[in-house]
Amino acid sequence: MAASDAASTRTKPGAAKPGAKPNADANADADTDVLKANRKAARARRRQRRRSETWKRLLLRLTGWFFIFLGILGLVLPILQGILFLLIGMVILGRISPRVRKWRMWARRKARERYPSWTGKFEEAEVRGKYWIDRILKTNRKKA
Repeated sequence: MAASDAASTRTKPGAAKPGAKPNADANADADTDVLKANRKAARARRRQRRRSETWKRLLLRLTGWFFIFLGILGLVLPILQGILFLLIGMVILGRISPRVRKWRMWARRKARERYPSWTGKFEEAEVRGKYWIDRILKTNRKKA
């Protein structure tokens, strides 16, 4: 094919393609308006969902750091259970951060090897952490 033939087969932007049938549907403009309205509504729903997820993530982050703070206090004060609060904070923050989740799983594996009696603490912390996560996210799970 020669260069002039290639140039003649190209179409200008916005021009109809050769051999294409003109749109005979009179409702095409109405359909595009409906599509645009649907897209706009979907964007608004996604934006609203992002806002609520941002607040929930912020609440999870604050709650997780609060429990870690209590855990650090509990390591110093004999009244609080420091390890339990640290683990609850790690469970809650692990919901947001994969790095914290991996670190928690590593710590759990090491603790099982070194301190087998702490296995109950990890399980108790996971149950309590999931309770707080569900409470913040307000998931409605039916109990069997």
